[in-house]
Amino acid sequence: MSKTVLLIEEITKIIQNVHMGVFYMGTTKTTPYPYITFQISDIGASKKLELDYWTDNPNVGEQETLADNVGAYLNKYTLTNEHHSITIYKNDDRQRLDETIIKRINESYLVRYFGKEE
Repeated sequence: MSKTVLLIEEITKIIQNVHMGVFYMGTTKTTPYPYITFQISDIGASKKLELDYWTDNPNVGEQETLADNVGAYLNKYTLTNEHHSITIYKNDDRQRLDETIIKRINESYLVRYFGKEE
């Protein structure tokens, strides 16, 4: 299995410790709210983890609480296993983006990633 696929699976499992509705890149139209989507990109020797928190609830308290809980769990999270070693650091770049009825919060994390040789 590729290192990228392994990293996506690990990130999914890590976030699911806080909220089960976690998806890489996107969802279907029938996915129940609230949910989290994420993507990973390379930035130099590190990686950027970008999270989007989606809800259709007009009360933003639920969404803000979800983002706060994930942020508290992920910040300085470290995982080392036979495939890689990662440490996640929260960036201070939370943005609230209203998409008419659907509400979205976007924020990013720096991921220090060290893949292990096979």
